[in-house]
Amino acid sequence: MNLDEKLEQFYNSAMESATNQNIEIIEEYQKSLQQIYSEHKEEELRKSEATYRAESEKLLREKNKEVASELITLKRKLSDRSQELKTNLYEDVSAKLQGYIKTSDYKDLLVKQIKSAKEFAGQDKIIIYINPTDADLKASLEALTGAELTISNRDFIGGTRAVIQEKSILIDNSFLTRMEESKNKFAVN
Repeated sequence: MNLDEKLEQFYNSAMESATNQNIEIIEEYQKSLQQIYSEHKEEELRKSEATYRAESEKLLREKNKEVASELITLKRKLSDRSQELKTNLYEDVSAKLQGYIKTSDYKDLLVKQIKSAKEFAGQDKIIIYINPTDADLKASLEALTGAELTISNRDFIGGTRAVIQEKSILIDNSFLTRMEESKNKFAVN
């Protein structure tokens, strides 16, 4: 082998070695870049998932808040409408009671309530009250029932109230009490 051949072989060997080293360095660099890329990609995916969850929860909370607010508004409207219907109903009932009070059936009811109260009291002293608006019926009711009646100083719309003081008993058959009891029990669904 002559010198040129040796030089050429050395040159080829050096080039091959440099090329191999270059390829190794490039492959290591690519592996390093690929690993950095994978780690960066995983980190960004974790961040985006965390952001997505946080935003989803935030939107859900906002939606729930809006739904709760709307529900409160609807309940308030329902309550207002219910109260309005209750008021209208009791105005209608009051008007019908006023009409009923003018009938003979009302007088019969008073007689029945008075007799029932007297019977309940038995031998005990009883004070039977009638409504001030029924004052004109007092004489005829006393004649029909044999009871001494007292005109109340409080308006209770109609009906009767009776008191047995010895036993601390109140017999309340007044229309006002019945309406108040109905109002407390009544609910619009």
